[in-house]
Amino acid sequence: MFGYVTICPNELSEEDTKTFKAYYCGLCKAIGKRCSHSTRMGLSYDITFLAIVLSSVNKDASVLKDRKCLIHPIRKNICIENDRAVNYAADVGVMLSYLKCIDDWHDEKSIKAMLSMIFFARGAAKAKKRYADIYKNISSCLGKLSELEKERCEEIDETSDCFAKILEILFVPDFIGDKNERRVLSWLGYNIGRWIYIIDAYNDLEKDIKRGDYNTFACKYPDKSAEEIKDTIRRNLDISLLLTLENASSAYELMTVRKNKEILDNIIYTALKRKQYSILGEKDESI
Repeated sequence: MFGYVTICPNELSEEDTKTFKAYYCGLCKAIGKRCSHSTRMGLSYDITFLAIVLSSVNKDASVLKDRKCLIHPIRKNICIENDRAVNYAADVGVMLSYLKCIDDWHDEKSIKAMLSMIFFARGAAKAKKRYADIYKNISSCLGKLSELEKERCEEIDETSDCFAKILEILFVPDFIGDKNERRVLSWLGYNIGRWIYIIDAYNDLEKDIKRGDYNTFACKYPDKSAEEIKDTIRRNLDISLLLTLENASSAYELMTVRKNKEILDNIIYTALKRKQYSILGEKDESI
């Protein structure tokens, strides 16, 4: 959906980069198999991160297979298969995409959102049968976010909290039974969700103002241009987001990581901060 949570490939071994791609391709295959081929367009790096995190704390072994791909028919396409975390991420990612399309249609009457709803409907219905409670909880959080948007909420902490709670829910599937592990994963998910929402709101500011779409920052500073708003909020926002990433890092360090540690280290400690720097232009000296 957003695509902000990915790796820094130049600081990762070739083998680990291949493993990351295997999760991405495996997730794409799982979406097509479990939901529908049309819902593959909802594939994102953020949901891939969810799959890798949950796979890494799960005790089950992952299986690598070379599978054909219509988009890349010539090259080898190594995929993670028969992984509970990947299958789960496929389902919840499709549900989240579908519900977000519904929300966008209700709020903006976007033709793109309406067409996307059609593509996602069948797959989301399949996923909903497997995870009805999660579907309901995502819908509830998006409903609260929609209400804040209709009220033209000016507080980024309020709007980001709604989206953060969605990831807080998604990061704690039923197959993770340990209470401490579940608590750590929920805190990791919450902070990653908060970071994604805020960085996306900042990144989309010019576009949202031009289109007249809701943006928390634009509502808070209605008389300023996008560039003036960014100049006003950039430094404080950078500090706030770095604190959010510190919270995510603290949660990550309490996890029992059974595999993919180098990939997760790369994302948590380096890639997210690099992405933040590239968007905000405020560099954290620790990276």
